[in-house]
Amino acid sequence: MIPDYADIEQRRGALATARMLLDCGAVSYDLDNPFQVGNTLESPLHVDARVVLGWPDRRRRLVDMAVETLRRDIDKEGVRSDDIDAIACPTDGQGVPFAALIADRLDLPLVFVRRARSDNPHKHDVEGRIKPGWRVLLVEQLATDGARKAGLIKTLQAAGATVTDVLVIFQYGIFDAIHENLSPLGVRMHALATWWDIQDEARNGHDLPDAALAEIDGFLKDPCHWHPQRRKAAE
Repeated sequence: MIPDYADIEQRRGALATARMLLDCGAVSYDLDNPFQVGNTLESPLHVDARVVLGWPDRRRRLVDMAVETLRRDIDKEGVRSDDIDAIACPTDGQGVPFAALIADRLDLPLVFVRRARSDNPHKHDVEGRIKPGWRVLLVEQLATDGARKAGLIKTLQAAGATVTDVLVIFQYGIFDAIHENLSPLGVRMHALATWWDIQDEARNGHDLPDAALAEIDGFLKDPCHWHPQRRKAAE
């Protein structure tokens, strides 16, 4: 099947994001001291997209690409991105600066949603200006299996918001559970790049040695068993 224009643009944008993350030092690789992913998994890889914020020109380009992704992918689903009424992000999330930059670019209100329900009468589950019926876009730095996103979406929905889309700078792209967590809520995930994009760009740009790329490939293809298998092989 010949990819359409939107598919080609999406691929170009994903590789451009991956290159930006690599060039800025946002991608970490450590085989000896794996990074924690969620509560049970370990990974030889880690991305902290906040590093990009240190380069104003690349920061602006990242926001450009986020807006381009919204207008391309959301409009493609038959819902106009211009109909978004507010941007939301978790109060304690690392995606706060990205949500604020995107909200500013789109001239939209920014609201905050709590991961856990507060028992403090002076704190609300959703903080900020929000009206029942508003279409709200949830923005975060990254996504793994989507479980936390589902909880945030339910909180926004309980406040009267309509949530149909989530935008992240980076998605792991290796956990099928993300669809199981978001699809029942009628929510689509949009990401600027995944580990597959970073793997391709790192290989093309010779950013990592072949041995590292082989380990990365093993993790991406079987993330749940990568670390136990390495531990067993070392015994």
